[in-house]
Amino acid sequence: MAILKDGVNGGFTGKVGSVIGYQLNGKWVIKGLPKLSKKNKKGTDKQNKCRSKFTTIQTFLSYVLDFIRVGFNLEAKAKGMSAHNFAKSYNMLHAFNGNGEIDYSRIKLAQGKLLGPADAAVQVHQNGLLFCWDQQISAGYERRSDQVMLLAFHAEGGFAYRRLSGNRRSAGQELLEIPRERISMGYHTWMAFIADDRQSISDSIYLGRVEF
Repeated sequence: MAILKDGVNGGFTGKVGSVIGYQLNGKWVIKGLPKLSKKNKKGTDKQNKCRSKFTTIQTFLSYVLDFIRVGFNLEAKAKGMSAHNFAKSYNMLHAFNGNGEIDYSRIKLAQGKLLGPADAAVQVHQNGLLFCWDQQISAGYERRSDQVMLLAFHAEGGFAYRRLSGNRRSAGQELLEIPRERISMGYHTWMAFIADDRQSISDSIYLGRVEF
C-alpha cells in the first residue's frame, strides 16, 4: 500500500504494483522493483542440488517415519529437536554420494550410545527375512534384555517393513515377516538395539540389500 503526499499531484511513499515511491534529498522518486532473473527463478546448480537432496531425503523418511521417531528420539530431545528434523539433518549431510543420490549404506535410522549389534547378518527365509546376530553374552546380564529393531525397505516400490520391539539380544535372531506377494523383491536392511526401559538405543547398522 502507498500513501499519497500533498494529494493526487504529490508524491507517494510505499508500493504500488511493481513500483515503489519514496523521498530522496527533498525530491520524490519512483523506482521499479527488481525482477527476478530466469537464473534466480530456476536456482543455481548448488541450490537445485540442495533442493533435490531435501526432497529425496524427505520422501525416504516418510516411509520409515515410525522407525526414526524411536531411533532418533533420545538424541533429538537432548538437542531440543524433533526426531524427524534430527534424522533429516543427519542424513542430508551424510547419506548422499557424489552424484547426489542416496547411498543406503550411509543412511542412519537410529543414533545412540547403547552397545550395537555384532556379527549381524540377514538372509532369505521362506516367510521373509531372517536377521541373526551375536548374543554378546560377555556384555552382561543387563544387555541381554535389549530388544532388536529391524527395517527392510523396498526402494523401487517406496514401502518398508519393520519391527520396533523385536526379540531380546539374547535370542540371537528374529524373523521379519514379509507378505508372500512381496517376497520376491529386493530390500535394503537395517538393524539396531533399544534398551528394555527405552532410555538408551544403539546406532543403526546397514546390513545390505537382500535379493530373494
